[in-house]
Amino acid sequence: MTLFQRLVVMTMMVLFLALAGNLVSGVWSVKEHLNRQLNTNAEDAARSLAISMNTALREKDQGSLETLLNAMFDGGEYLSIRVFSVDGRLLIEKNAESTKNAVPLWFKSLISFTSITSEADVSDGWQQYGRIFVEPNSEKSYLKLWNITSTMIVWVTLLMMVTLVMILLFMRTLLKPLSDMEHQANSISNREFRTIPLPKARELRRVVMVMNGMAEKLGQLFSDQAEMTEQLREMSYRDSLTGLSNRRDFVAHFKSYLDPRQGCKSGALMLVGIRAFDKYNQEKGTSKADHLLVQISNQIKELRKEHPKVVVARLKGAEFGIFIPEITREHAFQVLQALFKKLSMLESISNQQEMLDRLHLGLGYFSDNNDQAVPTTGALISLADQALRRAQGRGRNCVLMLSMSEAKEADGVMGDQAWRGYLEQVMERRAVKLLYQPVKQFGVSSAQDYEVLARTDYKDSLVTASLFWPMVERYQWTEPFDRLIITKAMSLMASQPKDLRLTINVSPKSLVSVKFVEWLKKIAKENPDLSQRVVIEVSEYALHHDAEVMIQLSKELSECGMKLAIDHFGASSGTFSYLNRIKVDHLKVDRSYIRDIHLSKDNQFYIRSLVQIAHNLDIKVYAEGVETEDEYQVLKALGLDGAIGYLFGKPVGEPQ
Repeated sequence: MTLFQRLVVMTMMVLFLALAGNLVSGVWSVKEHLNRQLNTNAEDAARSLAISMNTALREKDQGSLETLLNAMFDGGEYLSIRVFSVDGRLLIEKNAESTKNAVPLWFKSLISFTSITSEADVSDGWQQYGRIFVEPNSEKSYLKLWNITSTMIVWVTLLMMVTLVMILLFMRTLLKPLSDMEHQANSISNREFRTIPLPKARELRRVVMVMNGMAEKLGQLFSDQAEMTEQLREMSYRDSLTGLSNRRDFVAHFKSYLDPRQGCKSGALMLVGIRAFDKYNQEKGTSKADHLLVQISNQIKELRKEHPKVVVARLKGAEFGIFIPEITREHAFQVLQALFKKLSMLESISNQQEMLDRLHLGLGYFSDNNDQAVPTTGALISLADQALRRAQGRGRNCVLMLSMSEAKEADGVMGDQAWRGYLEQVMERRAVKLLYQPVKQFGVSSAQDYEVLARTDYKDSLVTASLFWPMVERYQWTEPFDRLIITKAMSLMASQPKDLRLTINVSPKSLVSVKFVEWLKKIAKENPDLSQRVVIEVSEYALHHDAEVMIQLSKELSECGMKLAIDHFGASSGTFSYLNRIKVDHLKVDRSYIRDIHLSKDNQFYIRSLVQIAHNLDIKVYAEGVETEDEYQVLKALGLDGAIGYLFGKPVGEPQ
């Protein structure tokens, strides 16, 4: 029972006892008054009759006696009147008939009147002629008392209700700061550091001031810690001028994509360079040279809108690197030409009066078609660099594309035009195959957590999502594919143990669709037991570009029992500012920070800071791509909650 409820009950009890006592006291006083009045009236009636009947009794006038008796008796105040002679003989008698009134029997039994029969002698001087007995009728007194009591009960009830309402309003106003502080405490636990208005009561005002101060300090502490960690990451992995990744960060992400176990089937590495930039810098000044670099970087950043997984960086001087995974040869060349056209239109590059040796782009493309192995990092960089040098050798403003393979089909499975028919068949046959990779929970041996991986069949082999999903997004079929994957996963959960929990990656393009979200909420409400064990995972890129949508989505999923998680955390350049506003179950650190982490003190420091911030917000932190025992031991020491990778198990057809 809440404090408000306790105070209300106590107040009602005290108020009831006070008013009930007052009611009982009032009724008792009225009863005593009516009782005295009843007996007094009987005495007065006996004396009055004795005086008026004196002559009639002396003369033995029976008619006069009856007239006098009827006049007194007809008022209904008396139960009986009897007149006796001196020798005790009954001369005349009048008795009231038994009547019923509205007074309940329980009231009569609870409150009884003490009626006394009054008597008087009829005499003239010392001569006595008879004796009169008058018995009062208490029925009218009962009726009067009942009416008075009923009226008092009505007024006491109304008074009690009005008083109670006033007390409730007063107490609600008085205790509102306590309710506000409760909501404030819940908000702090939910990572919302808000303040509340100061109450007028001095004692509560002091408490609220302390709570507001604590909320402000916690919010500032989180902001400062997040800002410091972000600044350290920016210093280690970002180019301060353009905001792009630096060479170190670019190579780390680049390597993670080319890892054979990552499943990347194709990709394009572009190098953008401007020769004689040093001379341009000396002649035009640092300010104008920096402005040109920022212009180039802004054009390169636009690629993220069409290719969320693109990795872009400023490698050195006026040389930029761009890696786009899972892209066809034809599409890669289109991107190369479009970027070249945009950069060529920049004033410093298009102006013939400038001393720049103009713009050159080189592209190295690979695909594992015909069972050719994915190239090493060095091999692909060498290929892109060779393409750039050849372009520079051809003169000003040139582009060149080189491929690791001479095959005409270089998109990983089939030509670009064949993808649509293939994916249509997959949807029609609902031929998406789900694999389940175990998630290792550190310190928990009985956890049954798996991540759902989507595959399709092609010529007796499985095609990974990293290969076919870019085509799904290109044809804008993410919603039907995501629905199919979620439906299949939840169907499997229905036949599995109740401790099984699945993490399902969903496309950001689906989650920003109102129609898809309504469908997701509908199946969650229809399957409450299953939805509580489903975690919807979305890439960090989506939170940076659709933050408000994702924040609202996290609240709606939480209401339906589902949880939201962030995948590839750290892969995008951004801040931690949204973490205290969004309800997420866990963060999954991008594999570029995990690879060889036992050899990188910077990555260890970043992840340790991230774990501290996340745990303060009740968010778990997982690692992806854990492949070695050394990585595992370091991650455990850094305080992570779990990890996924081949070290803990490969994807299987059904949870084990």
